[in-house]
Amino acid sequence: MKNTNESRRTFIKAAGATALCGICGLPHFACKEGKKSHPVVESKEDSKKVDLLEVREGIFRPTLTGATVHWTPRARTESQVLAGTSKDDLRLIKELTSSDAVEVLIDGFEEDTEFFWQCKHRQAPDDPWTESAVRTCRTRRLSGTTFQLALFADSHYYSARSTPALVQNISQCMEAVRKGPHDFCVFLGDEAGVHFAGDRDARHSRDLARERWRQWRDVAADLLADVPSFMVLGNHEGEAGFYQEMEEERGAYLQRWGTIERKRHFLNPVPLTYPEGGENEYWRGTSGRGPTGGAEEGNCSPLQNYFAWTWGDALFVVLDVHRYTNVGKGTPQQPEDWTLGQAQLDWFERVATKSSARWKFVIAHHVVGGSEWSTNCKVRNSGYAYGRGGARYARVGEQSKITDIMKRAGCQFFVYGHDHIFSHQQAEGIHYVCCGRPTFVPSHWADEAGFVEAYGDHRARDPYDFFMDVGYTRLTVGPDKVAFEYIKTGMDPKGAENIKVNVGDVVHRFEVT
Repeated sequence: MKNTNESRRTFIKAAGATALCGICGLPHFACKEGKKSHPVVESKEDSKKVDLLEVREGIFRPTLTGATVHWTPRARTESQVLAGTSKDDLRLIKELTSSDAVEVLIDGFEEDTEFFWQCKHRQAPDDPWTESAVRTCRTRRLSGTTFQLALFADSHYYSARSTPALVQNISQCMEAVRKGPHDFCVFLGDEAGVHFAGDRDARHSRDLARERWRQWRDVAADLLADVPSFMVLGNHEGEAGFYQEMEEERGAYLQRWGTIERKRHFLNPVPLTYPEGGENEYWRGTSGRGPTGGAEEGNCSPLQNYFAWTWGDALFVVLDVHRYTNVGKGTPQQPEDWTLGQAQLDWFERVATKSSARWKFVIAHHVVGGSEWSTNCKVRNSGYAYGRGGARYARVGEQSKITDIMKRAGCQFFVYGHDHIFSHQQAEGIHYVCCGRPTFVPSHWADEAGFVEAYGDHRARDPYDFFMDVGYTRLTVGPDKVAFEYIKTGMDPKGAENIKVNVGDVVHRFEVT
């Protein structure tokens, strides 16, 4: 870490930024978005403060010199953001009053430096300040250093929340990730659940999309406050091209609602956050057309749906498999329907080939193609090509183009979720890693024909490795070695584990040098 005194002298050189609305990027007073009160999950340390906030503070977009804090007050609230290189020497960097979503840039630190931050809030000038805990964050690692990050996928909190054992598993996993230590966490999708098969008829609504994101943000609040996080979009985030307007329910605009509420509750990078850029097509919805309306509320560029960043000796590229697939049509009927869209594909090739990073990770919710089997892996050519599988489908559909680009650019890893297991396979020199799940695995999956085709026999370790314990993946990246470790964080309620280890143990580990 850099010398503390040097960091203090350079601190504040660019500290602070305009308070922005979390859904459209405009100053908070320019946004007309209404609010609806929801219960907030409280932590012991913030039991007083959280009454003032609809969405508690989280830390996002870690960069070379800082990071961005985000929160939403319940009503017009005066706030302060403080930061420094010592928890005993915090300086005021921003003071503001807002009644809507806020994001504040904390900036001015040196590379590879730990800094501390805190927020204070009050509703009236005569009120005492309610203070958050003092949190820490780290700026971008230097080349040659070793760091850890967490990969977390498919909590499906929107459906799991009704089962205490599953909620406990999610909480235990998030707490393990929070304690880390991890420089950052990548959620690989299927968290908020704007699209859920259990939702029918009148349940689909803008309010429901907001409720789902609010519920997830509440349960993840402590993790998001302590570990800067990124979000990969899954099928259940509801932002796929084929969810612009659902066929069976005209007037259910899941993509639009999902995009607006995600951007209101979670900050992914925008094109200017990192030199690698991201979605920057200046897209705006058509105000007179229901499926693509609402551009003034956040359903517009920057969509924050695909992006990349460099950390230490590693490049991380996040892809959106869903938004550009079957736009305005039905669900994909064959693996070849899945696509990144030409603009995203071209951007991916530029970023991957231009980077000189030693390690290159491509991250998506699932492969851009996959198997022909149904969602439950029982029926081939079922009418919904669901994107299941890993290395076996490296040459199926548009994943073949991804494979070619990765080989040309020297990308070693394709990391994904979706299939609810931990798996490590290889194809053409590329490591395919499915990062597991913190809640449960449907125990019958492993015996279905489609799953066996993709991953092999769950009772055997070779030629395929896959594990059905619940947990998350810890990734350690150094200049000369990368290590994947799958950490068990709970017990499957139905006993689906195919290897017996204790909670907290490493289920499986492998290294690439």
